[in-house]
Amino acid sequence: MRHALLVAASLVAASAIVNSQLPAPRTGGSDGPPLRTANSELVTRDAYLMGTRAHLATYASARDNGLATLETALRVLESTERELSTWRADSEISALNRQPIGHAWSAPASICRLLQAVFSWHADTEGAFDPGIGRVIDAWDVHGAGRVPSPEQLTAAHARSGLSKLSLHTPRCEVTRRADATIDVGAFGKGEALDRVEAALGAGAWLVDLGGQVSVGGPQPDGRSWTVDIADPGVRDAAYTQATLQAGSLSTSGSSERDVNIHGTRVGHILDPRTARPAAFRGSVTVWHRSGLAADALSTALYVMGPEQGVRWADRRGIAAMFLVPDGDRVRTVATSAWSFGS
Repeated sequence: MRHALLVAASLVAASAIVNSQLPAPRTGGSDGPPLRTANSELVTRDAYLMGTRAHLATYASARDNGLATLETALRVLESTERELSTWRADSEISALNRQPIGHAWSAPASICRLLQAVFSWHADTEGAFDPGIGRVIDAWDVHGAGRVPSPEQLTAAHARSGLSKLSLHTPRCEVTRRADATIDVGAFGKGEALDRVEAALGAGAWLVDLGGQVSVGGPQPDGRSWTVDIADPGVRDAAYTQATLQAGSLSTSGSSERDVNIHGTRVGHILDPRTARPAAFRGSVTVWHRSGLAADALSTALYVMGPEQGVRWADRRGIAAMFLVPDGDRVRTVATSAWSFGS
């Protein structure tokens, strides 16, 4: 079965359109969640975590029950952030990043499992997904105001970067840094958090939006899909079109206004691990996958690859992906065959 077939039957204004202009984005419609069904009501919460505004929603027969479900999801998101955040000195990832070179670090079971998936996607994407580029990210000051490193600084940072500088011994759950490389969780942290929410809540009528990535546990109580915005490739907070989603996770990676220009040099927040420079593509790519971690990693990898290479790579693997490519005052879509529903 194609991955895309688990999504609702159509993508609004986007399905199966390749190398053509999308119609104007939809702002609402029949797939929008009703506030109440015969036996349940929509309950929502908003919070700020993992560097973004999170929106959570579920249906419940009583509001208190719905709030309890959302509280469970929030606790999972918060615990994941405590474990993965590189902004926290006491997180597991920060401990790994500080581990002396050549000395094995014992990973908790959850991190061991996560790193196995991370290393696997790094290998499958031939290095387009590589969260071991913390030193390169620091060189460009991606998480700050941005800067343009000198050629010497960039060469030095690149030499100290990459998952190839770390080794994972799965049977003992040990990680050894063989150079001063550090892991940045920006390309997989949200996806991992959403997978942990799904493990905690199970299948059901819930949605978690972490800003750029959305996961749902199942359709709404009346069987209708959730309507999910796909951002404009040039304006991150504006919806360009919408998708209808019944399961899995939808992740979008794009440049938009988070990229900055410093003395004529573009400093993009998505870097190409293979060149240590900002990825050349300037549009966006949206990926659907049953796994939030996979969707997160793949949207980053395909953005780095760009539309031409990315569609070929994803098509060979049956991955549902759609690129939005700015073309003057238009936007073209370049989609994989798995993005075509019912074909």
